Amino acid sequence: MNLIYFTREAYKSLKKDLNINREKYYSDEPWLNEYFNKIGIDDFYKTSALTVPNISLVCTGDDIESKNKDDLVNIKMLYNEYKDKISPIQASDPLLWSALCHISYKDYVLKRWKKADDSVRIDQRFFATEGRSSLTYYNAISRLWWSGYLTYDEERVSTNPWHLTEILFSAQQIQKDLFDQPFSMNKTIVKGMLKALKRIQEETKNSATTIFRKCCDSYMNHYGAVTIIDTLSAEEIEEISYNYMKSCLQ
Repeated sequence: MNLIYFTREAYKSLKKDLNINREKYYSDEPWLNEYFNKIGIDDFYKTSALTVPNISLVCTGDDIESKNKDDLVNIKMLYNEYKDKISPIQASDPLLWSALCHISYKDYVLKRWKKADDSVRIDQRFFATEGRSSLTYYNAISRLWWSGYLTYDEERVSTNPWHLTEILFSAQQIQKDLFDQPFSMNKTIVKGMLKALKRIQEETKNSATTIFRKCCDSYMNHYGAVTIIDTLSAEEIEEISYNYMKSCLQ
């Protein structure tokens, strides 16, 4: 299929009329054409020349563990097919991900993100903004690409390039703590911190979510206040993070 983007006018209209259209998101009937015709927008999305396979994203269970496992499967499928097609700059465009959620993957979004009362945070899961947390954590499709981009280990292609992705999705709290940080879209920092966490997990035989949260929220932000951490290598970030988390265990 060709990648699609909402026009900016269409995107703004959908966001503005979200409360008016809210129930339509849960309907099996198509409604976008009728909605845009009614408000006088004939061409509400643009079709890119870039083509990607029509991926069937999976959602097999309702519990967190099943969803995390499904997320890993979906990240691998989507990032493998998209990584050579779009750049991080293109992947920062909310018009792309919002269109994919509304048009190509609506059923998946509803199934993956339904809550106990069967409702979905439509403003978060169907729409994307240019903010880092929206792209990496909240939008239902962009989070898959960004999780792949930030954790795919090119140095481990012959063995398991997804070993850091697996650490990221070993606990939902790890995702939130990491992607809440101002450095969360820096691939070098993310890889270094996850490599450190992997070492700690292997040594302690537990998820180490509490000390990882401290490392994200307190230590790395404090460290970044006195050092330009963007200039450090993944190996340096790994050692700094590992040593801090190790000290928390003593």
